[in-house]
Amino acid sequence: MSQGVGQQLTAWQKEELIIHQISTGQGNATFAVLPDGTTLLIDAGAISSVDWRTNAPRNLPTKPNASRRAGQWIARYISRYMPIREKPSLDYAVLTHFHDDHMGSPVLAPLNQSGDYALTGITEVAEYITISRIIDRGWPDYRYPRPMSGDSMMMNYQRFLTKQIEQNNLKVDRFRAGLIDQIRLVKQPRAYKANFHIRNIAANGEIWTGRKQSSRAIFPPLGSLQPAQYPTENMCSAVMHIQYGRFDYFTGGDIPGVLRFGSPAWHDVETPVANVAGQIDVQLMDHHGYEDAQNGTLLKKLRPQVLVIPVWHESHANDEVLERVFSDSSETGERDVFATQLLKKTPSAIAAKMKSTAGHVVVRVKPGGGSYRVFVLEDTDEQNRIKAVYGPYQSK
Repeated sequence: MSQGVGQQLTAWQKEELIIHQISTGQGNATFAVLPDGTTLLIDAGAISSVDWRTNAPRNLPTKPNASRRAGQWIARYISRYMPIREKPSLDYAVLTHFHDDHMGSPVLAPLNQSGDYALTGITEVAEYITISRIIDRGWPDYRYPRPMSGDSMMMNYQRFLTKQIEQNNLKVDRFRAGLIDQIRLVKQPRAYKANFHIRNIAANGEIWTGRKQSSRAIFPPLGSLQPAQYPTENMCSAVMHIQYGRFDYFTGGDIPGVLRFGSPAWHDVETPVANVAGQIDVQLMDHHGYEDAQNGTLLKKLRPQVLVIPVWHESHANDEVLERVFSDSSETGERDVFATQLLKKTPSAIAAKMKSTAGHVVVRVKPGGGSYRVFVLEDTDEQNRIKAVYGPYQSK
């Protein structure tokens, strides 16, 4: 059914793939309904209001407004676009890495009813929507590249996992690079076996080799490094590739690809990832379009038709990054860029080239994956009326 500006987005239909980039102004949150109705949440950010990185006016206000926390808004959004079920539930939730804008900060957050953990980001989403399985890069010991036991955010998250495992039979797995079956369709897997899969590309310095489900190390052994030289949290991000027929979607957390002066070559994670990922249709921009992301090799290899920028800070997206993205180089191809929000202080004339600078961004893939449209939804209220429609784009 054709949909236009001013209408409300219709519900998911069987055999469609829908990927919602939820705009809360507080970090990443991607909700996907897969072709058989399997549901997947990738990240659920809720930044700390007292973190030095996020002090106003450098960061966005909570969207739609400050009456609720980001985790609540994410849960309510998911509930509106969840396939019809007796009770809203998520089959999978994936945390790409352990930063507050991807999982939630416990600072000043209220405790759950039993007082076991703070409600923020992913822990708050789970307060309203049952999660069957969580996949992250650290389970079960959370020791790579160094023990995380002294971090308040990780302590809160691990208390949450312990209680959810005990009380709700939550399943938790470690994200494994190379696998093609860790995240699978759970409703009607046989119906889409031939043309749908999710490939785990990389995490923790392990990367898919491009052959079957094998992986190789791209980081040096920790024993050869001083602790100050260990991989950063962003470098360890989980990277995923969703494929439906000819349609391909890529999300890489906060992996970096532009080296700081003097940094070793292995700090560039984007290049080896790009070399095995291949061409795609839609990319969630790495690291919010920060200055260390979206290098030339990545753009040349992936050649995305559509780029989505999840924004919560004035540094998203960096001017030089946008210049690379909008380059007319035949090696990288043309693309349409959508940002969930841009601060007015963003000093870039290039921003005028964007298709959207505010709103939820929804990629709706037709049955079979041959084509897709991009919908921009209003994020200032919960009516989420359509602001703009782009496409159809032909999948590669």
